[in-house]
Amino acid sequence: MRFWKGSFLCSVLASLAAACSFAGSKWNDPIRLGVGDTSNVWLPGDRSSTKITSSDPLILTVDRAQSGFTAHALRPGQGWITVVLKGQTKRIDFSIKPYAAKLPDLVIAQVSGRPAIPGTVQGAIEGALKQEVQLAPMGKLDMKFLNVPSLGPGVTANVPVKVCISAPGTVPRNGTLTVRVSNIGLPAKDEDALWYSNDPERITKKENLFAADLMPGKSARLLYHHVNDTRQPMIVRSMLVNNSDDEVTVTLTPGDSAPSTDPVGAGLRAGDLFLRAWVNDSAEVIHLPGKTCVPISCRRLKPGSVISGLCAIRYIEGKDKVLVRTDAFSPYDLEPRWLPTLTSSTPWREVGAMILRSWDNTDYAISEHVYPMPYQSESTEFAVGGRFSVIRLGQKSIERQDNSGRLDGNFGVVYDIGATISNPQKVATDVELVFEPSAGYSGGIFYIDDRYVITPKILPKSEARIAKYHLRPGEKRKIKIVTMPLSGSSYPATLFVRMIGSGSASDIIDLSKNH
Repeated sequence: MRFWKGSFLCSVLASLAAACSFAGSKWNDPIRLGVGDTSNVWLPGDRSSTKITSSDPLILTVDRAQSGFTAHALRPGQGWITVVLKGQTKRIDFSIKPYAAKLPDLVIAQVSGRPAIPGTVQGAIEGALKQEVQLAPMGKLDMKFLNVPSLGPGVTANVPVKVCISAPGTVPRNGTLTVRVSNIGLPAKDEDALWYSNDPERITKKENLFAADLMPGKSARLLYHHVNDTRQPMIVRSMLVNNSDDEVTVTLTPGDSAPSTDPVGAGLRAGDLFLRAWVNDSAEVIHLPGKTCVPISCRRLKPGSVISGLCAIRYIEGKDKVLVRTDAFSPYDLEPRWLPTLTSSTPWREVGAMILRSWDNTDYAISEHVYPMPYQSESTEFAVGGRFSVIRLGQKSIERQDNSGRLDGNFGVVYDIGATISNPQKVATDVELVFEPSAGYSGGIFYIDDRYVITPKILPKSEARIAKYHLRPGEKRKIKIVTMPLSGSSYPATLFVRMIGSGSASDIIDLSKNH
């Protein structure tokens, strides 16, 4: 990510300003300041012959003032000020500490989307603050968001964030910062290819699992799904690598699940995070300076655990290709700078773009699992009184780029389904849209018109009613359905359009709302 500093200052409200500068101290009070602060100290009586000295002018200096003196904190340390007033000597102790953080002059985050949803906007802000706020050693930055909007193309908003920054032996920073967030207004664009990191699915050793080059102006949908089949923990890491000398700009729409022993649940979680943003082209803008890398996912997997994720990557500015790779290796090989990434579903927010090292450029092989145009269009019609309408998901496999293989199950492929339902009968009738896992234990995620539906995990041949429609006599409707076969689930699966009561199981899971 890129953040600019300039004449525009961060909006720092009164509570933060109070923490950054101190009001005057009373006579006899010890002086406690943060580095860079000043304090005005009032002295009683006639001050014309008063002598004021600091025990260590490298830590704190004093200047005479009309009402007393002004103390200037220069660096951390302790000491005392000696005041000789009317023949009496007074000692005022002082203690100077650094602040828990150095605040930038300007923080800017960038997003894209139609619109960028609040989750994307908040994530971009989190990443901006984590990268730009310079914490003292062992510092901790807590954020509380007051009101995060969605942002349409070309819109800029100033978003307030409550911050609480602390570190041992420092002066805390508490208050409200404002971050400027801009939607760069990219036109909508489908991904050019699906990159399928699932071969091998089971990790048995340290190895490169996937690699592909993203060219300028292109985009890809990366799917990764791997199980640790060793007897020790393993790290699975996906990242962007800019090996060129010039900066590259991309957007990311992520969906990364935490490691789990439940592959169906992991795939559902990844798909849920991804699709909610993807349907709006909602993404964070990421800048990679020359010779840097950015993590997409980096997780520690216990034996038997699975990692599942999706990420749309769009190359929007730059001259040279960007490498996207997924690798498995031992936790003992992990460099310390990568540790903050292990517990985050969006690790680039934790560490930003990192300088490339030899450890980041181990051997790899360009994968054959590249599938152009990862989309399927389907249409169906159902008339009340006629046969069920049946749509099979994951059955017509898309073809690999080299034309030497197909993607069984179409995992990660987006389905755009148009359904027409009609009621030629003379009485009103209820029609249902039903999801059935036909091949095994599964879950599903659907956008039905403008409604989002996510199913629980469902046993084979069980059913979930995901939509219901009440059709008047002679009524006809068109329905738009978007879905995706999810990693960890079993596909093909089936969608039925039918009359309620003409085939519904008694234990059907009802997730529908009347339309």
